[in-house]
Amino acid sequence: MAQTIYPMEGQYEEYLTDESKYRGYADSLSFPESAQEAAEILKELSKEKIPVTIQGAKTGIVGGGIPRGGHILNLSRMNQVLDSWLEEDGTGRIRIQPGINLLDLKKEIGRRFRAKPQFWPVDPTETSASIGGIAASGAQGISRILYGKSERYIESVSVMDYAGQIRELPDSERAGGLDLVLGKEGITGIIIELTLKLIPRPDSVWGIAFFFEEDDNAAAFVDGLKGGLPGNDTAAVAAVEYIGRASIDMIEARKPSMTKIKELPDIRREIAAMIYTELHGLEEGIEEIAEQLMEQAAKCGSDPDEAWAVSEEAEVERLHVFRHAAAETVNLFIEEQHREDRRITKLGMDMLCDGTFAQTLDRFRKEVSASGLKGCIFGHALENHLHVNLLPGSYEEYCRGIKLIRRWAEEIRSEQGTLIGEHGIGKLKREILGDLVPDEYIEQCKRAKKRFDAQEMLNRGNIWG
Repeated sequence: MAQTIYPMEGQYEEYLTDESKYRGYADSLSFPESAQEAAEILKELSKEKIPVTIQGAKTGIVGGGIPRGGHILNLSRMNQVLDSWLEEDGTGRIRIQPGINLLDLKKEIGRRFRAKPQFWPVDPTETSASIGGIAASGAQGISRILYGKSERYIESVSVMDYAGQIRELPDSERAGGLDLVLGKEGITGIIIELTLKLIPRPDSVWGIAFFFEEDDNAAAFVDGLKGGLPGNDTAAVAAVEYIGRASIDMIEARKPSMTKIKELPDIRREIAAMIYTELHGLEEGIEEIAEQLMEQAAKCGSDPDEAWAVSEEAEVERLHVFRHAAAETVNLFIEEQHREDRRITKLGMDMLCDGTFAQTLDRFRKEVSASGLKGCIFGHALENHLHVNLLPGSYEEYCRGIKLIRRWAEEIRSEQGTLIGEHGIGKLKREILGDLVPDEYIEQCKRAKKRFDAQEMLNRGNIWG
């Protein structure tokens, strides 16, 4: 066999960190291109009982794919489409290797289903994320309010254990198998293939961004939508996303160097918040919903003449890039701070709170301000699923930020909120949250681990440990 296991050397440094700047260490790594090659690599590693960390595109922000010793099994070169077909009900299926990313998947779907266009409704704005990583982390994307959870569109997976044996997990066994792999951060096996469920692509997609000079008005608009989301028989709202002023400032500062969004109009300094909405369906139905949204936004103080309303695919994609820039600019800031002090990593929370959106937003805005720390807020508004990112200027601020996140976790847990959103726990959040990770969730994961990886050789350190 040609050399496929490489000793960890300086040229592979990039594989020891992800977007969070959490850093690990390893003895070796490999880049299998097929299930057979992955099995052969595991056969070699198992002779010495070397633990394995499974890694994809390294777009994670909790260190789930970052090693704490042993071997890195990087799946980025397992990026091929293996098969595709149409079902009798008009939905599509596509069987893929785990390393293919969202952008390439979209291109392949477009090429293979030209006669009856399909799409995969799972749409995290990080288009370089691998599908295997999305499945392993439980990522959801911005259109969950219309299409539901991402696991609905993963029909089956093939999972390889440490011995190189493959187990097929179809959707029919979800409660007894597939649910114990999806979202489990690689602790239960190596996702080696996936069959995705596709649905007919909407005839039209519109993106509308509304701007508000007061955060309270933006929140009132969101809570109004919670009370009654506009819709009809032919179209629906797919996404409602909040971007606060601090995030807007960070995007505007870097916009000239971001090719896809640099031509977008500058956002007035007086604007406190942007609410991005996305509409899917038939053109006539979308127009009806758009009018209702415009009216509701205007009642909440948004100038309809200032809104960005687009319907061309390239323009909608540009707004997706703008939304993703809220996360990307945070990661760039952390990267810069990490260069100054390698102890600094991403400090973000991914928790869901009960109550109104106005209460949730006001709570985090005030508490970030009172802490004396800088931060920015964006996220999935209709679900109160805000991503609050702290921006430490020093290690002392970083330590204060950890204390603040732990306090939030304690409060939200006592309020019966959700501590685990769509980013996973990995190793970084495990270190930050410590004993605040819910015991029942850890026990559930340990039971799954025992079933699929009794030797505990895969992705050690994720979630607990």
